[in-house]
Amino acid sequence: MLINTVVLFLRDTLPIFLLISVLLVLPRVSTLAVAWRVLLLVLLAVFTYPQLGLVSQLSEGAGFEYLKSILFFIAWLGMCLVVLLPSRISNWFSLGLTLLVIGIGLPNSLHFLVYFVSELSRNSDSTLLLLGTIIGLGISISIAILLNILLTHFVSKRATYFFATTFVAAQTANIALLLEQTDTFPSPRQLWDSSTIISDNSEYGHLLNSLVGYEATPSTSYLLVFCFALIVPNLIAFFSSKKRFSDEIQEVAQ
Repeated sequence: MLINTVVLFLRDTLPIFLLISVLLVLPRVSTLAVAWRVLLLVLLAVFTYPQLGLVSQLSEGAGFEYLKSILFFIAWLGMCLVVLLPSRISNWFSLGLTLLVIGIGLPNSLHFLVYFVSELSRNSDSTLLLLGTIIGLGISISIAILLNILLTHFVSKRATYFFATTFVAAQTANIALLLEQTDTFPSPRQLWDSSTIISDNSEYGHLLNSLVGYEATPSTSYLLVFCFALIVPNLIAFFSSKKRFSDEIQEVAQ
């Protein structure tokens, strides 16, 4: 149980801490702005968790998968809004931050709560569960802090935004896995198998999956969704920055 809990933290809660770490690096994103959105996320998770039984019964038992898919798509839309107006705080930028926190945080936190609550109610001795929670929490926070330091002091702003889009694309690509489970997407066609190098179920596999969307046996659908989710926000950022640069030149010329 101890190892399972630690691995669960890496799989389900690490993306939330990584997201917070990335958002705090972005220009003009204050700690307060992130904090109240995280609080909103906690309230939504607490409210939504008791309703999961009803949600799961929707769409012939695929309701939870569809809910998570919608949330990941919402997070991707949030990333598009953030890169559209990265240099100034606006209503769209603020909405993008909110969608990112809710879209990535809610499905991961709900998945964690399902396991944690079930294990807590099933075992009379919760010592190992709580110990695993503390260890997993410590690892997640440590990785998030290291990432924040790396992005703050050793990486350019452009590289930071590219990593942010890669991270969000990695989360968005889970839509393909979820829709393959519900047979909405065709049966997965495995492109390669790198599990002998890094297994999906290993600690490194979960870490790389959270950071850059690593899959040992990716399907065609997964790769297509990941590439689409990565390319579109970067194209938006490119044309948006090009337009701002053109506008600045015109202002100087006048």
